Amino acid sequence: MSLRVLICEDEFFIALDLQDQVESLGHRVTGVARDVETCKAEARRERPDLALMDLRLAGGTSGIDASRWLYETLDVRCIFISGNLDAATREILAAVKPHAFLGKPILKHQLARELRVCCGETGAAADE
Repeated sequence: MSLRVLICEDEFFIALDLQDQVESLGHRVTGVARDVETCKAEARRERPDLALMDLRLAGGTSGIDASRWLYETLDVRCIFISGNLDAATREILAAVKPHAFLGKPILKHQLARELRVCCGETGAAADE
């Protein structure tokens, strides 16, 4: 099964790397959003299955706010990506039923595993 994935990341090179990883794993990137408003617009237009969400987006906007909107409005869940995923942050994010949390830097085998889980597939080992 192939997923339609929205990438919400304000760092250009990280977003580019994520796009490359997602596509090389056989999934389709529906768009890349740097801030909450772009995230909403892309999600409305493309109806992704999943979002890869950084906690801090451009312009001082919050990935937490974007993920809450995605979940409450479109029933889209997220894999959160951040260098700061402490227990308090994870507790706040629990309300939007995250698929997973990945720390930066994102390792392809970890992303592959989480995307397989999102597809309903199993398997402990990644190809990478």
